[in-house]
Amino acid sequence: MSSTTAIKFPRFLAKLFLSGLLLSGLSCNSRSAPTNPSADSNISSQACLENLDLKGLDQALLRCNSVVSQHQNDPEPLNDRSLIYTLLGQTNLACQDVSKGLQLLNQQGASADPMVRHELTVRKDSCMQHLNMTGKG
Repeated sequence: MSSTTAIKFPRFLAKLFLSGLLLSGLSCNSRSAPTNPSADSNISSQACLENLDLKGLDQALLRCNSVVSQHQNDPEPLNDRSLIYTLLGQTNLACQDVSKGLQLLNQQGASADPMVRHELTVRKDSCMQHLNMTGKG
């Protein structure tokens, strides 16, 4: 065996090994999350903003709609969906979610998550400012 053949063979094995790793990583990634938002019947109430892609806000909204429908008594998905609506420029729908979320928080009383309460309160203030600026407040 010549020295050039001895050098080429380990490089070939290294390339083959790296290619195998890359392919196995891609195949695992393609199975990690369902593509249909309603495919997962046990979706977490915090799933609205998981893997959020600002270039795919319509898909994020579909996923979040599914989360909201599965967690109707939880204000957190409404809070998250209001952010998506805001990013989509649908401020009125965002503010409706904020209002519903605050109603649910008030029903929860002292057991409500203080961070969600804070976020919804800030978004409510933003909604009030929007209403005042558009002359609807």
